[in-house]
Amino acid sequence: MPNRGRLKWIGPFALLCVSTHCGSPPCVEGEPCSGTPPAPDGSAPEGSTPGSSEAGSETGTPQDAAPGDGAIGPRDSGPPLADGSSLDASMDGAPSDSGLDASPGDSGLDASPGDSGADAADGSPGTGGCVSGAIGSHVARFRWSGTGPSSRAYVTYEANNLPDRARWRAGAYSRSGVGYIPNFTDTFLGVGGLEMGSTVFIDVELSTSMLASIRHVTLAIFGRSFNTTASGSFSWLTFDGAGATPSGAVSNVAPYRWYSADATSAFRAGNPGVLLRISPGPPSSTLIVSRVELCFDAR
Repeated sequence: MPNRGRLKWIGPFALLCVSTHCGSPPCVEGEPCSGTPPAPDGSAPEGSTPGSSEAGSETGTPQDAAPGDGAIGPRDSGPPLADGSSLDASMDGAPSDSGLDASPGDSGLDASPGDSGADAADGSPGTGGCVSGAIGSHVARFRWSGTGPSSRAYVTYEANNLPDRARWRAGAYSRSGVGYIPNFTDTFLGVGGLEMGSTVFIDVELSTSMLASIRHVTLAIFGRSFNTTASGSFSWLTFDGAGATPSGAVSNVAPYRWYSADATSAFRAGNPGVLLRISPGPPSSTLIVSRVELCFDAR
């Protein structure tokens, strides 16, 4: 008889879990998935991995957070954004599309550290595979690719040697609404990159699980301000902290350079569900972002 009371409680919780997709498995590279963040509005250029989370569709069907093993549990709504929304809400169904993720011939998430490090500060990968000039033991890095000027921008994953790579995904979104298509441009003054206007932001999902401690985190972007008369800046936000570079820290002059910032306060060790948002800042509030790197001094 006492078991009947327990069953009365188990039933509602089971229904709640079904309705909220508790513990749904994350994306597996090469397989379709559903969940967060919002799906891209179109597929990557011909040659990208078919059926992967990078391709997306015009329907805007949500996709799971990352390829790999292990379920991602429910998340808090997180700190409010300037427009009154939350980081979690935007990543879990914002009315905007992205230009995700894989490139033709993508070598996978575990590419050799520093595989594209010719433009590093000293021309070679640093400790842990960081190419921005930062010093660290672990790196997570990706770049924006395209097929030519004003083509759709999509992500090529370059390196991730964090202990837990089950959650590793990046995409571009816009607060302007449905129909946003990430734009790859500025190929005449540089290698080109994602055009980040004032409404565009980059969301990155990764994991710091299996890191016992984090001493320092450097967030770096490779690109320039996309404004003929003004420099720019960038800001970042996670559930654990936020920050921004000084106004005008990113030059509008070619060639591209690495621009780095101390983002340590936005990360903590042992977090399997890191959600990072990167946004352009003043005075131009428009950037060309070719590559993004997170360099962790951790153990």
